[in-house]
Amino acid sequence: MRDYTYLGGARFTINNLFRSLRFDIDRLDMSWVDGEKPEFTRGLRVVDNDEVNTITVDGEDGDNLIYSLTYIFSKEDGHEAFRAATDAYLIVALETKEFLVTNQKKNPEGKPEVVEAVIH
Repeated sequence: MRDYTYLGGARFTINNLFRSLRFDIDRLDMSWVDGEKPEFTRGLRVVDNDEVNTITVDGEDGDNLIYSLTYIFSKEDGHEAFRAATDAYLIVALETKEFLVTNQKKNPEGKPEVVEAVIH
């Protein structure tokens, strides 16, 4: 696997931060030399390997994503439990675009979400 990708014509180096059962989370750092500065310059990429979907987040959403991963890690016992809880969190985060785990109360149908168990 290469350690770079192109977004909007700019080259980004890829550093894998986390790999769960379903998702990869990578840090993207731009290698920008000349030309016009792109809108997206640094952030995170979430790759859903089951749905073949990739999104990039930056700014407050990126901060909330990292905070939420740290929060979930502190609440779960064991690596496998953390990976499973993170998968449940990311499924909802990608559907609702709510990346702060403590704000995730219900899924889009209004049912209590699995991730609530992480919060308690």
